[in-house]
Amino acid sequence: MGGLSYGLFLFTSIEGVLSNFKPSYTSKVYLPSLNLSLKNDTAKIKILVAKITGGGSLASTFNSTNVLGIQTSLASSVPVLLYHGIVEKPDGENITVDQFREEMFTLKESGYQTVGLVEFYEFLQGKRELPEKSFLLTFDDGRKDSYYPVDPILKALDFKAVMFVITKYSLGEEEHNYYLSKKELQSMVKSGRWEIQAHAKEGHDKTYKIDQDGTQGHYYSNKLWLDDQNRLETNNEYIERIKKDVTSAKENIERSLEIEVTSFAYPFGDYGQSYINFQESESVVHNVVTSLYPISFYQVWAGQTFSLNYPEERSSVIKRIEVKPSWKPEELLKILEIVKDKTLPHEDNFNDYTGWVKTWGRISMANNSIILSSQTSTTGASAFLEGSYLWKNYIFKSDVKLQNGQSFSLLARYKDDKNYISCVFSPELLTIEQMLTGERKVIYEEKIDTETIGKEINASIGIEVNENNVNCYVGEAPLLSVNNLNNIPEHGGIGFQTRDPQVNNSEITIKKVVVEEIK
Repeated sequence: MGGLSYGLFLFTSIEGVLSNFKPSYTSKVYLPSLNLSLKNDTAKIKILVAKITGGGSLASTFNSTNVLGIQTSLASSVPVLLYHGIVEKPDGENITVDQFREEMFTLKESGYQTVGLVEFYEFLQGKRELPEKSFLLTFDDGRKDSYYPVDPILKALDFKAVMFVITKYSLGEEEHNYYLSKKELQSMVKSGRWEIQAHAKEGHDKTYKIDQDGTQGHYYSNKLWLDDQNRLETNNEYIERIKKDVTSAKENIERSLEIEVTSFAYPFGDYGQSYINFQESESVVHNVVTSLYPISFYQVWAGQTFSLNYPEERSSVIKRIEVKPSWKPEELLKILEIVKDKTLPHEDNFNDYTGWVKTWGRISMANNSIILSSQTSTTGASAFLEGSYLWKNYIFKSDVKLQNGQSFSLLARYKDDKNYISCVFSPELLTIEQMLTGERKVIYEEKIDTETIGKEINASIGIEVNENNVNCYVGEAPLLSVNNLNNIPEHGGIGFQTRDPQVNNSEITIKKVVVEEIK
């Protein structure tokens, strides 16, 4: 059965090449796909198959509920992976066929399984439970080279994926050698392995003129320059253009493929935040897209926010992890392990990287410690711990030394840099602050007697959050407390911050972190 399964894998690859052959695209897509079957390293696939199946059938192995320790625990969050092209040779931007194949086999071997859009959406709504190692696999742009090399791998591993297409290319009057055609999209839908969703109609190019000097910007986040009228679009013209493009993409797919379109992927991950000439674009784009699509997708960059998607977020805007060409398969697996939800109690001595992510400033690790410091352009720095998003009631303590600057903070119930609670420590003052939707508010502050806080690592500094009560600790004793605080998030992670009025003049060294759950 192992040989038969592997033979079917090869046949699927070759069959796709022969039935969709276009001479002008041979060197770009079809030969790499054919090489997937015929090149000398096919022995590697056999070894991987044998390793996973023990010599049996892939299908029978992965359909079994008691092989490979397939987990019975349930997911509290789900990652979404993003790819673009899958190419034959490294180009610095896309993943190679060999790399993608090994990444998917590594994930499968580790117990990961793909889910479909309906399953994913129902999970986010709290209507469905999913196995712990579930993930959504997505591809942007509707490129041929993200279908032909990938489909045989999906079939062999019983995986499925979502393809977001640019309809002016894939469903326009002319067929393109680079983009998938209507016929190919229909075949993908029929296979049951692919879901086709919207990425834009006209709005995917970067070469849109946005001022009279020829400055170029993104389609969705800027007003366009109208050469024939020598002016920028008005607000209404901008809004109507966005509505038309987003609506047309959905209608094109639904009419051509006779499927329901529920999802939209923002081109270049830009939901309006990359504006140049129209500050209100983010709210406009968000309102237009969410009025038509139940869920939309963007790329989450390191430091933006937590990487996974949670039902508790109550958000229709979905975060994706864009897989980088520089990552090895085991590194992708390690990243997924690092960002997954951590349990309490939690302790970190910084002898390995566990997911501390800077949001601004600079972060580094050395001598079993973290150094958080400002840069030449910042008055401080901030970092949070991936995987701590769901923590509720806890005491977070750490050994911290203030190397430079005015103060440092321990953050709790951290959602993002606009929402958290903090204890702010300095040699003269102790403060409880709340950051709510980007506005900082001092809740309570008190002068303190000791000037050693932060000067020497001789006592743990801490913050306790229990329901809507907050305590700030120096050593074992709470020195400052606030009860019944309004608008505090009901859960959220931990983090650090350092600040000083002077640019590039703040730094802390963090030696140890201990977080205990309050039950």
